[in-house]
Amino acid sequence: MIDLWSKEYYEAKAWARVAAAKPHDFEEWSEARERYIAERIEPTLQTYRMSDHNWFRDFNRRKGECIHASDLIFRLQNLNPHLIVQNQINFPDWGLYTENLGRIQYLSGFSKSWLTEFSWTTVDDRDLPVEHKKGWRTVLVEVCSKGAVTWDQIMAEFGDPQDGFNEERWHIATEHLRLGHDQISQKNIANTLE
Repeated sequence: MIDLWSKEYYEAKAWARVAAAKPHDFEEWSEARERYIAERIEPTLQTYRMSDHNWFRDFNRRKGECIHASDLIFRLQNLNPHLIVQNQINFPDWGLYTENLGRIQYLSGFSKSWLTEFSWTTVDDRDLPVEHKKGWRTVLVEVCSKGAVTWDQIMAEFGDPQDGFNEERWHIATEHLRLGHDQISQKNIANTLE
């Protein structure tokens, strides 16, 4: 009588399966791995990428006109002298603040060195975003969205991008400022930032 629970039975069954298998029944490891990555892993990773990920990670495309952080601070403080620049506690970056009703209000943060015109990201070996590098135009949008400067001031001081590559993304990011700039001042408390 055959013991169906014995180790010998399972070994004999496994060896019989190996002996009956044909070479074309098994896929090469490298081919199986590539197929698994393409069918299972890559669609999952794609959910963590933006729609224009390839543009956003391309430093040469996003670089635009680089300016130093000190130049950006000088130009922003000329637009609004009430802006305060401080070293952030949790990050090695500058923090842009203003006083609002007796409290310090955070507006934006940016690197202490050279800033690209547009934000970009570094990626890892799976092509996933790792570190977001903020461009100076992103800082302008954040400061304007919080009502510390007006859209007209930004256009007079900085103007629109001139490179032609990133204009579409810039116009999409600033559409609410271009078309509804009269409502932006309602975002800051009691219009105290102007």
